[in-house]
Amino acid sequence: MPLIRYIEGKMEQKNKLKSSFARFMYAMADLLILNLLWLLCSLPILTIGPATCALFSVTLKIAKDEPVQTVREFFSAFKSNFKHSFVLGIIGLLGAVVVYADGVYAFSMEGSLKILFCIVTGIISAILLTYICYVFALQAKFENSIKAHIKNAFLLAFCAPGKTVLMWIILSVPVLLFVILPQYVVAYIGFLFILFSISLPVYCNSVILNKIFDRFIPAGQGEPIEKEKEDD
Repeated sequence: MPLIRYIEGKMEQKNKLKSSFARFMYAMADLLILNLLWLLCSLPILTIGPATCALFSVTLKIAKDEPVQTVREFFSAFKSNFKHSFVLGIIGLLGAVVVYADGVYAFSMEGSLKILFCIVTGIISAILLTYICYVFALQAKFENSIKAHIKNAFLLAFCAPGKTVLMWIILSVPVLLFVILPQYVVAYIGFLFILFSISLPVYCNSVILNKIFDRFIPAGQGEPIEKEKEDD
């Protein structure tokens, strides 16, 4: 009867909503835990690379709606990828120092020199953001040399420029909010940094990265664009 079918349809719709809400809440709980783990493991700033790689290792799975044991898999990835991700993290930190120093110097200049150094700072920042967006995810997902991971990071960025710019924006939003917003607003929402400021942008980028990997890496191949002989 039409009435029975209508009621059954409504019940099915309600169950789907409950299921979606439950998945959302579980995902948010995982992201909260991951954010705290990332902050904890990044406290000695030199370990920010392994912490970021471990974070990507879990968020790439969550983004595909795969079952994960959040804490266990985070520390397992932290340990197994430590050597390469440590070196990748140091490279990223050096790049951040260069961007900061160049930015400070640029704003101390005047006239055309200031414009020139601002452009240079912007270019280096774009390179650094591309590096951060891809290289730790590649290390988390594939076995390869450090050199090959870096090369593949920029090859993928070239293949998907629109998605790369979107990932730049997602990563930059938390930083820009804390710079642009008044201090009293930052004081009220500062707890969000502890809760989600790293894990949520990384999760959003993981959704995009999964699509890029699925598109440019053949199904079942399990290899990056270019694999090089391990030399490190």
